[in-house]
Amino acid sequence: MENQLVWKEEYNIGVDVIDKEHQRLFKIINKLFAFGKEEKKSQWACQEGIKYFKDHAVKHFLEEEKYMMSVGYEGLAAHRHQHEGFQKKMLPALEAELEQTNYSENAVDHFLGVCVGWLIGHTLTEDRAITGEGVSKWENLLPEEELEAMKKVIVQLVYDMFRLESRVLSDGYSGEKFGRGIYCRLVYGMEQEEENSEIFLAFEEKLLINTVGKVMGIETNRLDTMLVNATRLTAQQFVKRVMEHLPDAERCEIKEENLLTYEQFQDVFEKEKMQASLLFDTGEGYFAYCVIAPHMLEKGAVTPIGVENAMEEVEEYLKKRDIPQRKKILVVDDSMTIRQGMKQLLCEDYEIAVAASGMSAIRSIALDSPDLVLLDYEMPVCDGKQVLEMIRSEEDFAKIPIIFLTGRADPATVKKLVSLKPDGYLAKYLKPEEIKQKIDAYFTGEGDFAFCVIAPHMSGKGAATPISVENAMEEVEEYLKKREIPQRKKILVVDDSMTIRQGMNQLLCEDYEIAMASSGMSAIHSISMDRPDLVLLDYEMPVCDGKQVLEMIRSETNFAGIPVIFLTGRTDPATVRKLISLKPDGYLAKYLKPEEIKQKIDAYFEKKKD
Repeated sequence: MENQLVWKEEYNIGVDVIDKEHQRLFKIINKLFAFGKEEKKSQWACQEGIKYFKDHAVKHFLEEEKYMMSVGYEGLAAHRHQHEGFQKKMLPALEAELEQTNYSENAVDHFLGVCVGWLIGHTLTEDRAITGEGVSKWENLLPEEELEAMKKVIVQLVYDMFRLESRVLSDGYSGEKFGRGIYCRLVYGMEQEEENSEIFLAFEEKLLINTVGKVMGIETNRLDTMLVNATRLTAQQFVKRVMEHLPDAERCEIKEENLLTYEQFQDVFEKEKMQASLLFDTGEGYFAYCVIAPHMLEKGAVTPIGVENAMEEVEEYLKKRDIPQRKKILVVDDSMTIRQGMKQLLCEDYEIAVAASGMSAIRSIALDSPDLVLLDYEMPVCDGKQVLEMIRSEEDFAKIPIIFLTGRADPATVKKLVSLKPDGYLAKYLKPEEIKQKIDAYFTGEGDFAFCVIAPHMSGKGAATPISVENAMEEVEEYLKKREIPQRKKILVVDDSMTIRQGMNQLLCEDYEIAMASSGMSAIHSISMDRPDLVLLDYEMPVCDGKQVLEMIRSETNFAGIPVIFLTGRTDPATVRKLISLKPDGYLAKYLKPEEIKQKIDAYFEKKKD
């Protein structure tokens, strides 16, 4: 944890009364950082300081809500819900942890880390949304029951059409690229009504080739006009089938269709909020199904496709895709200003992806390996050194070039950077044209430096009833009844010892679906690809230990709720205190008998049912 929290210009939202209070909260946190390092004053100072911080935060929330009421902010209820969650759930839980550990340094650091993360994240998203400069991510989400129904329908339809067992990788897909793909936008609505729903579909290219291409008898490994047109039409049918199972959506008709570049697809995620955003893996490739309602793309950004121009638009789209692929650069920085500045600087010549944290960087690398990573050296929770070590520890990613971004170029910092053996480093204070020249020179010096579609398929003779608009609902429901098997809970076992991993797998595999990871990076990769119901996490691992993995999981909104139980070979009082201070969902001693471990895990899930 850094000793000082630096106020940045990007944290200002343009409302004086709110900005001043945010700066005051930053100052209080900085005082707590300082007090926490003074052993004689630590507990008393922290008790008083935390009480002051809490009182000030609550007062600020009330004043902020009063301001929102004065300007008629429509998102007041959702915003207030966020304040109440922090005040009534998060703060009391953190205070209880401090008391249990007698205000240990780890507990104080944890308290401050959570408060800093929440404060910065809330300021840059929810608070910025008050002024119209940002978009709240907490409004207009589909109700959980509707989202679950949508997942089941899509998974079932994929099986019906292609006999592919797809699975949901994420219900918080953020537009990350997963290889070369096709991106579509379909606008649906009812006649004489202005409000529309928009469906965005991302198809991995190999999925199209392995499904629609095979059905059509196409043997090439390249997309052509015929295959793209078949994809367009079958995608429309698929979306229509999904919508038939959603309330009040079955009467919607398609109003507009577009083919998007990845940059346009990515831009949607940066500017808009999704009501649903699902990522699936079929075993033959990825696809994404994303919903916004209502939404308008910028005028002139894309051309609507109709009968009269379909052939020309598809051919033009394929021509653009045949342009030599640009080098892919991933920019990882916790500063939105740096991320957007680097993207703007480099996007004309390179394909740019951005990540705001170590975990989102690993997720992005896992989905679409870049040609270069520009990595911020100083980040909260998981810093550049830890991200570099995790990338280097995985064989599949070890050769990805990494250049550090740093705001400091003093001899001591440079020595640290060089000792980590990155492929280079760049000072953030360089002029933009100098940074661009250095990245161009780097590449020159090296030389090289979802959604499923529908097509006719054959079931076994007499094995299936033809499905039409008239009987779709009954047939799908009947099929679900026949096929529905209770889903087993998924457990991810993370341990650098193969003996432990295999032993836990053998012990638990009869009753649970088991995944295994041998390092912190492979654990994050696994969680990103297939969200588990429980993580059994080794507390002591090289490169990235259990504490760091837990902090990364907790730092990402989409994964913060995943239960984590530590595995440890030590249960002495000092170790136990450290474990408890990190606030996992429990811990298990490795020396317990196998049947005892199994009983405790069974009991954990039984308790969750209640």
